[in-house]
Parts: sequence; C-alpha cells; structure tokens
Amino acid sequence: MSSAKAKPNVHHFDDTTEAYNATQCRNDIRDGDVLVIETEKVIGIAWTWPFALTESFGQLHVTTANPRTYQEGIFAAGVDRADQLARERGWRIVPALDVTMARAFLTTYPKCGEPIGFKVLSRKTETGRERTGWLVAGTTGFIELDTYGHIRFADTWSPLTNEKEH
Repeated sequence: MSSAKAKPNVHHFDDTTEAYNATQCRNDIRDGDVLVIETEKVIGIAWTWPFALTESFGQLHVTTANPRTYQEGIFAAGVDRADQLARERGWRIVPALDVTMARAFLTTYPKCGEPIGFKVLSRKTETGRERTGWLVAGTTGFIELDTYGHIRFADTWSPLTNEKEH
C-alpha cells in the first residue's frame, strides 16, 4: 500500500475479514483509505494493521492512539471522511483515548500507582466484536473507562501465585 497524500478512497466489503485481507494485498487500497463494512456496522482505516473507528470492530484492530495525529497525521483525511460516513449511518465513532485525562483519573486513585499502560476493552457481539472502553493500568491498580471517557471501575491488582497446593 502506498501512503501517498491523496484524498482517501472509500472501499466497501462484506465483512471485516475480507476488508483486513484486502488491505494486505490490493494495490488500489492505500494507507488512510476508508473501509466500510455495512454487515458489521464497522468503519475503519486501511493500513498495515487496519483499524476500526466505530464501536464495532470485527476483525480489524483498535488503537488507543489518536488516529488524527498518529503516524504524523497520515490518517487524518480518512478519519474525517469515515466520521462523515458513520454519522450518515447513525454509527458512533469512538473518540480517541484522552491519555492526559486517563492519567489524571488514575492519580485520583492513589492505590493504583503510576500509569504504565493502556488497553482496549471489548466484548463479543452478534456481528463480531465491540469496544466497551479502556483499561488504564497503574503499577498497583487500574481504572476502567467507558468509550465516553467516564470511570466505570477502579481497583488494585490482585497478587497472582503459581504455588501448587501440596
């Protein structure tokens, strides 16, 4: 795939597996092009690791990075077009994780420790997979944020043991 700075094309697919595979081998699909999968209610962006912007993501990747600024902004035009297409269909685009806000939330729970990472949370649905929020990991605990950025849960890590009972 070329990453030429051209207006993003829109490509339609029957499912996210087909969309993913097409981004890997079709020369007409460029980095930043928009992927539309009506059957799974997914809109994504083509790349080496194609990612979904919608709550539903099927077999596409999801990211905690801001897709408008990630990779020096090469996806920004595609994200704008994808946002327009999602609104026309009544599908919600999940906003990028606000890392600064997530770190600030974590500091309000002193038992969670220092922030060390972020992970997308999801669940299986009838049409594939859907984002439910983010796990914001600290050194001694964590918080869970929903896809709107609200705190859903906070707790400390439980110790893991590999000790066998005798």
